[in-house]
Amino acid sequence: MMARTTIVGFALLLAAGCSPKAMTFLQPPEPPIVWPLPPDAPRVRYVGELTGEADLGRAKSFGQVWEEILYGPTPPARIVTPHAVAVDAAGEKVAVADVNGKCVHVFDLAARKYERLVQVGPSAGAQGAPASPSAASEPPASAPADELRFDRTMLESPVAVCWAGDRLWVADSRQGAVAVFEPGGTARWITCDRLKRPAGLAYCPANQLCYVSDAANHRLLAFDTRGSLVVEFGTRGGGPGQFNAPTHIACGPDGMLAVSDSLNFRVQTLRLDGSPIGAFGRKGDAAGDLALPKGVAFDAAGRIWVVDAQFENVQAFTPEGQLLMSFGKEGHKPGEFWLPAGLCIDAKSRMWVADRENGRVQVFLLLP
Repeated sequence: MMARTTIVGFALLLAAGCSPKAMTFLQPPEPPIVWPLPPDAPRVRYVGELTGEADLGRAKSFGQVWEEILYGPTPPARIVTPHAVAVDAAGEKVAVADVNGKCVHVFDLAARKYERLVQVGPSAGAQGAPASPSAASEPPASAPADELRFDRTMLESPVAVCWAGDRLWVADSRQGAVAVFEPGGTARWITCDRLKRPAGLAYCPANQLCYVSDAANHRLLAFDTRGSLVVEFGTRGGGPGQFNAPTHIACGPDGMLAVSDSLNFRVQTLRLDGSPIGAFGRKGDAAGDLALPKGVAFDAAGRIWVVDAQFENVQAFTPEGQLLMSFGKEGHKPGEFWLPAGLCIDAKSRMWVADRENGRVQVFLLLP
């Protein structure tokens, strides 16, 4: 009896001491780390990095503390190889597509909550937690089972994410399909005979369509919120409106699309119907050249930011292709990258870069 009382008392004391710690991973360090370097006026400031569940600094419940006493601590989930990142319109929910983790990490910054999405189907949701059906969930799109090459109930190679309101869209390159996760916990596949290896996603509020780049078919497809194919455009080639393994996509504030036309070593800009506007970039190693463009994003002023996985940097351009600035190099320190991939810019002018082989998402603030 004495031993049991002592254990329970210790657990209560431990639980009482598990108050939330300050969220420090989004607090810019001092002195500031900025680019470009003085005497030029700074345009980008390093904010921090996101590596996994522990960064949220969420307090443990009494039940979690008790389980750790009985069975030992459970290591918090970590990001393995982030390939893409998306932030919702409120700037509070961050989704990270983790290729080798075969999951999508969802971080709720306001509530300090974490989910790991792995399952697609009627009971989809966070791993280890039952998901309740959503009354607003729509019927799944019909598709032959052989269209999916792997276990159709699981994510296999999530490479892209985007938020369409409170729905999360996930592109899976191995499944040859896109999954839509509903806010109530259910998820469904979207696929068709025209989608082979999806590589990028972007939701455009202007027409409420979600654009998907198909790297294997060298084209873009747009789906409505029910998952119906609305339009597709593009063929293989190097001309205007043609692509060679398009990867990441972004939708600008004025409805312009930007596409990383990766093996053409350029970024193309298009209207929402697919008609070409322009292109910039060429293969080379001079300022403004592109070797392997991946992540692309618009900021609030309409500038286009591009991640180059081979140069391991981030470059900023005007929509016409004029180079404005660049930062980054190979390494592991703040502002250094190792095979970076996707990026996004949220409503709070924070730029999130999937630093793939460093196993982290780096966060920067775009300065006025």
